[in-house]
Amino acid sequence: MLSRGPAFVLCINKPFTFAAGPAVGPRPPNTVSRFFFPIALCTILVVTALGSVLDVMEVDAAQYAAMSRDMMQQQDVLKLYHRGEDYLDKPPLLFWSSSLSFTLFGVHNWSYKLPSILFAFLGLFSTYRFTLLYHGREVARTAVLMLGSSAAFLLMTNDVRCDTILTGSVITAIWAGSAWTEQRRWWQLIVVALAVASGMLSKGPMGLMAPLLAIGGHVLLTRKWAAVLDLRWTLVPLLVALALVPMCIGLYEQHGMHGIRFYFWEQSFGRLTGENRWKDDSSPFFFAHEVVWQLLPWTLFTVLGTAGATVAIFRKEPQAEYVSISGVVLVFLALSLSQFKLPHYLYVIVPLFAVLAAVAWHRTWPRWMAMLHGALLALLCLAAFVLVVWSFPKGGLVFAVALGAVAIALLFTFFRARSLDLLRASFMLMTVVAAAINGHVYPQLLSYQANAQAGKWASAQGLGPEQFQSIRVGGTSLNFYAGYTVPWYADVNDMQLAPADGAVLYTDAESYAGLIARGFKPKEVIELPNFPVQLLSLAFLAPELRPTVVERHLLLRF
Repeated sequence: MLSRGPAFVLCINKPFTFAAGPAVGPRPPNTVSRFFFPIALCTILVVTALGSVLDVMEVDAAQYAAMSRDMMQQQDVLKLYHRGEDYLDKPPLLFWSSSLSFTLFGVHNWSYKLPSILFAFLGLFSTYRFTLLYHGREVARTAVLMLGSSAAFLLMTNDVRCDTILTGSVITAIWAGSAWTEQRRWWQLIVVALAVASGMLSKGPMGLMAPLLAIGGHVLLTRKWAAVLDLRWTLVPLLVALALVPMCIGLYEQHGMHGIRFYFWEQSFGRLTGENRWKDDSSPFFFAHEVVWQLLPWTLFTVLGTAGATVAIFRKEPQAEYVSISGVVLVFLALSLSQFKLPHYLYVIVPLFAVLAAVAWHRTWPRWMAMLHGALLALLCLAAFVLVVWSFPKGGLVFAVALGAVAIALLFTFFRARSLDLLRASFMLMTVVAAAINGHVYPQLLSYQANAQAGKWASAQGLGPEQFQSIRVGGTSLNFYAGYTVPWYADVNDMQLAPADGAVLYTDAESYAGLIARGFKPKEVIELPNFPVQLLSLAFLAPELRPTVVERHLLLRF
């Protein structure tokens, strides 16, 4: 093992020290433990208290929320419907869990997100347990804080899709499966089975393949064949198959054998073979730049940890575990070969990236590494400050002051050049940035989601589907917040009769002109600014250019 920074060799027995050469001595024990619980509590509060109450985003999250709400009125919950039509795309766990949450707590933003957020924090717990198994408490707590303060964790608990449940399930299966290879206890097999089943019920075969690739690579490289030869592991596929029976019954009754084949093959493996209808022209290197921002502010150490573990394999140097690097590399390659890619697909291996980053942090590195990490933190703080002060200045004074205070603290920390102080400052910075994003930027950004605003307005006015319709515009958040599937016309000419007295039409400026041309003049016009919030652009973020890209949606009361 080498202790100098330029060598990318993982060495968890070395303390993280910014120095020109080797480490100068051991660090005091339990250093991360001194601030672990306060920072972890702040992360939980920022995510749950701020992110969970935000409006659901179009397109996917709002669609899943609307489907979960509709499921409450279904007699057969084994079948999935979207706008009253048969639905064959995602497995049912997200809809089952969110529908149950709606039943228990009512239909709210936070009650839709609650089950997924619980799985996200299960992922934090499992990341800790997995890292503790191989790397000790200090590295384990660092990994948890890195994962919980990452950009990916902030987004997956805000814009909730199936991937949040998948991520928590996969890292739980990896932890329990790794523990089985070392200890071989019955309860570990049961946890593996439950975690794999929940992963498959949330996102399909990836819930099985990701843990299998990660643990399989470790067994292959360490030659721990005893774990494979112990036939007690055959309990896992039996329990998983049993858990999938209800879903398979629903798929067969609703879609026949095509539904079964779609779920077990076409949905995931079909993206590699080209059988799946979802295709795009993305590059095989699509996820390379996704790692850069999803692992912020730990990108530097994520890259160092991944590179170090990979080089160590080729050099045949022993490592504490190969689960993390096997899962990261093999799953990353599988995702990159898919013919359809979206940024959130990478969430499934973000916990393993966090483990590699934490191991890398607890190494010895030259001082320039601290300078580079500090520069990255400064840029992140500056970006958040620009969003608060320039892009969305209204009501942002508190967050601007907080960001400024953290920036000053970071500056003093950098000059002291102590790794513990820089680690603490990094977590504090991400907590304040997350609070600014969830507490200030997103609330203003989501005000431009006109479909959601129109749906909430219709619900507040007590308008039913007979009184409230849309022309040309509409979307999943419109249906979710209105409380029903809003009747929709593709064009003004599709309307055969004049709007009834008291009716409200939701439409765009072009259709409004068409209604006026036909003599349908509303009594009241309410304008709603609209912009697809998931497709942010520099023109939208610049206040002076924003009017050029924002559309006008209208509520017309007759």
